[in-house]
Amino acid sequence: MDKNINLHDRPVAQDTTFTLSEKEVQLEIKKNRIIRALYIIGGTISLALAILGIAVPGLPTTPLALLSAFLYAKSSPKLYNWLLSNKVLGPRIRNYQRRKGVTPKGKVGIITFMSIMVLFSSFVVVGPGAVRWVILSLGLIGGVVVAFFVPNAKGEG
Repeated sequence: MDKNINLHDRPVAQDTTFTLSEKEVQLEIKKNRIIRALYIIGGTISLALAILGIAVPGLPTTPLALLSAFLYAKSSPKLYNWLLSNKVLGPRIRNYQRRKGVTPKGKVGIITFMSIMVLFSSFVVVGPGAVRWVILSLGLIGGVVVAFFVPNAKGEG
């Protein structure tokens, strides 16, 4: 019963369509308009934060983009396909979906970059005080989440 469903009305790239198995990603488009609207609003807020995370140290870009993809998939195939075809965020989302996680090398890179940015923000941008401790604490929580809760990728490269 592992049938494939094509999530696109048209290809993501010129000659590429993205197909997921129904078991892997249960994309049930909600029929209730209010719930669909809430998913779209949540996906849009998450996407805005992901885009902001590209420039703001410590704000995670990829997890927020993944959340946007999930919420858009539940509400609007058009928005979901648009996000997957985005030049900046699309490859990250497709790579995560294809491999079902992040490689150990990728996790080290994420934690390293996040640590550098958190330390820079805490000790160069922000002066002594409570804000510094909040940034350091959130950075520590982010590192623990990436290390222990983000799934490890399956397969190679």
